[in-house]
Amino acid sequence: MITPEERAMFEHVRMLLKDYDTNPHVPEKKVKYIRCDHTKRTFMWLLQLIDAYPDRQSLDEEALRIATIFHDCGYTSEDRHNHPARSAVYCREYLEKNGYSSEKIDFICDLISRHSDKDKMFDDIPMELVLLMEADLFDDTGAHGLVLDVWIEVLANEEISFESILKHFEKSLNIMAENPMRTAKAKEIWEHKRQVVNEFYAEYKRDILTI
Repeated sequence: MITPEERAMFEHVRMLLKDYDTNPHVPEKKVKYIRCDHTKRTFMWLLQLIDAYPDRQSLDEEALRIATIFHDCGYTSEDRHNHPARSAVYCREYLEKNGYSSEKIDFICDLISRHSDKDKMFDDIPMELVLLMEADLFDDTGAHGLVLDVWIEVLANEEISFESILKHFEKSLNIMAENPMRTAKAKEIWEHKRQVVNEFYAEYKRDILTI
């Protein structure tokens, strides 16, 4: 499933993110968030999307897999917003040292530098970029997103209650309400995640009702 070359890339990314992940955080939410773990989860989602893609032979699968491994390696504690461009720079340095062609490197780094532009999912962009965007969006949603909601609420709210957690869940409901995906498999996965969130929210709301 993961090649030796990809394992070496994951290790390189882990070292690039070591400082960030040693003191992991989402500052405004106080959550300890391991960015390297996010990358691994995104990669696993990507493998599902690739397997289900009807025209798989048309994809530059190698480039897509590499771009996913490196897509967030440019995160720093000081500046998270410019991470796509920084990630592309780090990826280019690694690939040049390991003998990849200029054409391949340019394509991979273009995917990385554009992966945060989710509002362009339905534009005329490479399908490799679409799949990377979709895989990236799956993380922190569904059941995983609900657990993250509780984690954030516990750390951020000194007046935490069952009711305050319920209100936080409503944010996930809003996020999941529209299906932002483009490929058939991604739409299917998103709908399943949305159903999980809706059903759990309804059950939880019923359970904490009081007279």
